[in-house]
Amino acid sequence: MVVYVLWWQKYDDVEIWGVYSSVEEAKKNIPDDVENYEYEGFSIEEFDLDDFVS
Repeated sequence: MVVYVLWWQKYDDVEIWGVYSSVEEAKKNIPDDVENYEYEGFSIEEFDLDDFVS
């Protein structure tokens, strides 16, 4: 199962904003006033949960 984590970082401060089933869903949760989400500290990272199962 693949999930997408939306997070925001400014210097050493990191906040997880949510875990979503698609990149599109994650992007919907970025504030509307953010024009370039990567430039403003947001990131969406893909994780395959099967990689964490032993």
